[in-house]
Amino acid sequence: MRQAASQAELVRMRMEGDVAGLCRATRSTDHHVAVTATAMLGSSTGSPEAVEALFACLRRKDEPYPGLRWQAAAALGRLREQRAVPELLRLLAEERQGSAQLDRPTCGALAAIGGPEAVRGLLDVLDQVAMDGYRYTAVLVLDALAQLRPREAVTPLLASLWHYLPDHAEHIVRTLGAIGDPRAASALLVLAHSSASDTHLRRAAVRALHALRAAAWPPGRRYPSAEEVLRETQRDPDPETGRLATALLSRTEDGREHLWGVLRAAAHSPHDAACPPHAVAAVCDRVAEAPGLFGVDAPGQDAYVALLRHHLREAAAPTVRRAAARALAACARAGAKAALLEALGDTRIGDAVPDLLAGLHKPPLREVLALLADTDRPASQRGSAARALGAARYAAAVPSLLAALADDTAPTAVRTSVADALGALRLLAGAAPLAALAENEEQPGTVRARAVRALGLIGAPDTLPVVLACARSPHEAIRGRAVTALGGFPVLAAARALEEVVAHGPEPDVARAAVRALGRIGAPGLPILVRLADDVSEDVADQLVAALAARPEAEATAALGRLAAAPPTQRAASAALSERGTPDCVEPLAALLDADVHPHTREAAVRGLLRINTDEAHERVLAHCLTAAHLYGWHVEALDVIAEARGVRLGL
Repeated sequence: MRQAASQAELVRMRMEGDVAGLCRATRSTDHHVAVTATAMLGSSTGSPEAVEALFACLRRKDEPYPGLRWQAAAALGRLREQRAVPELLRLLAEERQGSAQLDRPTCGALAAIGGPEAVRGLLDVLDQVAMDGYRYTAVLVLDALAQLRPREAVTPLLASLWHYLPDHAEHIVRTLGAIGDPRAASALLVLAHSSASDTHLRRAAVRALHALRAAAWPPGRRYPSAEEVLRETQRDPDPETGRLATALLSRTEDGREHLWGVLRAAAHSPHDAACPPHAVAAVCDRVAEAPGLFGVDAPGQDAYVALLRHHLREAAAPTVRRAAARALAACARAGAKAALLEALGDTRIGDAVPDLLAGLHKPPLREVLALLADTDRPASQRGSAARALGAARYAAAVPSLLAALADDTAPTAVRTSVADALGALRLLAGAAPLAALAENEEQPGTVRARAVRALGLIGAPDTLPVVLACARSPHEAIRGRAVTALGGFPVLAAARALEEVVAHGPEPDVARAAVRALGRIGAPGLPILVRLADDVSEDVADQLVAALAARPEAEATAALGRLAAAPPTQRAASAALSERGTPDCVEPLAALLDADVHPHTREAAVRGLLRINTDEAHERVLAHCLTAAHLYGWHVEALDVIAEARGVRLGL
């Protein structure tokens, strides 16, 4: 057997399955060799020889650096070695007075090994650190217990709460939530309700309650009941806490009745501090999520729809109006549709209602069309009607939309919405009128800009000259929309115009839009994207990498390889190459392994080669590992992957 004198020897030992050699290497005077060999033993089959070598490393207190003991603890955890539990617990106890920072790998190993002995030991350590004030170690212990989820830890954790209140109880609460035992419910309810709990602790307590199984809800608590406690929590100043409490209340009939009561109280006294807007919105959102649970679809429940309709129409807070609209859209009732039609044009809630109407199972499109055609209606309502028709892809609306588009007396807001709707429909019938509008310089610039945008969505070839002309417009909004619209024309003329914008355009935002458009054009834009990679501007670097990453061609792969070697695009381009996982990526990824790049870039290259999973890719990774000055954890992982592919085991 060879004595490992270098990391290259370690690589050879790993690939030959030489457990005895790696065990000897853990005693090397070269610290890096010893640490790497120890890490490699964590991938062994757990032979007695390997385990004893790891125990010996764990006990070497005279080491000037913690790396060896760190890797030994982690390796024993990966091997799930039950005999290591007492040693790891002793190490964790020592670490409370030490500075080697070994508590993290030790807790991780105990969580990986598990078992009653590990749980009891972790709980003992938790008690000790509570007295000594080692909060960082306590957090790691609690994370390990959360991973193990032992039911026997619930009672000790509840007792530990009082040692950690008020400032550090949140971590115990999270662990109780991960375990999900109903016995913790009463304490969690108290913390969620108590004014002594800060925002983070209240939210953590309600989230932990939310993690309890629905079958175990409500908890066996007589007075006050869970519903009574959560009524106050539902109005918590923190919206997320209130949302979670709302979901808990909706689990029971009494809780749901209370939530309807919140809506009734807010309707009767809209300025009552007991009904804050975010609490009312949370109820509406919960109704939208589970309308059947609240019975809004059942016969004879018109009062519920009327209540939601009231909040949609009268609520002062836009958040409540939007939530009420979502709740009504979830109801399959005629009254709900009528309410949404009434709300079209509510400027306080933007496009929420048009999108909801369009998404209904049977949207009232004829009624919406009538609203668009009625010139006596407010501009906001007609514009919202147009947006709803476009979102619903209602082709029968095209004649009415074109009539509104051609009406010079119609408000600008209506015509811009109509242009958007025609673009959403993507029908050729709308192309010529939109092109005429876009090139008419006497029309408002806003309307022309939206018409150009719609032309890009439709992509009618005969409208390309108009879009090209608009890309040279002195009007900034029209020019910007035209550059984006050119991405809808997969032809060389559009690609060349976009290249000109990237090369000579004075506005970085427009240049970035041009690169994104080149990516959408497809094959005609690829040669230009490849040329841009030879002299990339930092203004468009991210967009260029994304556009090339979306192309499967070999030219795009080669361009990404060049970008991966350039500092401004190194990380993004190497990640894109790594994700491709195609055989033509082997050369550019392998080139990064020996280049002067950041270790993160080399790691991405190694992972990309492993993803390709060919003999050639594996050989490139092995060659890199043999010559690397330092082996990181991801090198060891890569060797494990290759060894498994070749059927090499560390041990019997």
